[in-house]
Amino acid sequence: MKRYLLPLLVAAAVLAQGPRSPQGNASSATGAGLNLAAQQVIEGAISSVQVAYGVRYPSIVVNQKTIRIAPVWYLLENDFELAPGDLVRVVAAPAWNDPTLHAISVEKLNAGVVLLLREEDGRPLWTRQPHPAPAGGGALAGPRFGSGCLDPASIATVSGIIESVSAGAGIQHPTLTLKTVGGLMTFKLGPERILLAADFELKAGESLTVRYGLASSTGALLTLSLTDAAGNVLVLRTDDGRPAWN
Repeated sequence: MKRYLLPLLVAAAVLAQGPRSPQGNASSATGAGLNLAAQQVIEGAISSVQVAYGVRYPSIVVNQKTIRIAPVWYLLENDFELAPGDLVRVVAAPAWNDPTLHAISVEKLNAGVVLLLREEDGRPLWTRQPHPAPAGGGALAGPRFGSGCLDPASIATVSGIIESVSAGAGIQHPTLTLKTVGGLMTFKLGPERILLAADFELKAGESLTVRYGLASSTGALLTLSLTDAAGNVLVLRTDDGRPAWN
């Protein structure tokens, strides 16, 4: 059986992913029980990202307001990362029974990307289908708008030796560090399940070729595709930066 770096990283983060079942959420405060008449727009830089263990939803703090968002898996399935310092515009509403704010949509201003989190009636979009989505794609497509500002002129290919694979902190994809002739390069990957479903091994010390592009809004190197020493290819993103797994 193949040994993976990724499963060890995934196990540590599973409990912080938030509820994954499509049942049982609709009647809670995170379901349709929002006071939509009290919607507000909060705009500014994220000062912190809070990912709690157990069955609590992660939250972000913007302009000293704490806003609950969505399960980590839902955001990452839509290639939507959030980190302190990101400029965002959040449409949110409080629950009927308490003043806690729940995000309806989040826009990353520098990237020009919007992710819808809830229906018009306040029901969470992530309860409409089970997780994980089929590897064939399509299950979570639709609520994300924008490509993430990938610079097409920056697309390049590099080969090297895998130095390490690191789990994403908070609401972030895992990263791959490659030792190349020019030095170490770090790339954003995609959801762990994509690599595992494709049986695509990432093991330190092995050769790998990465096709990548620069996200002009963040300066991150986004992985477009991976090619291992045996010639197996895994495509993660299209040339405009959109996730290929949806």
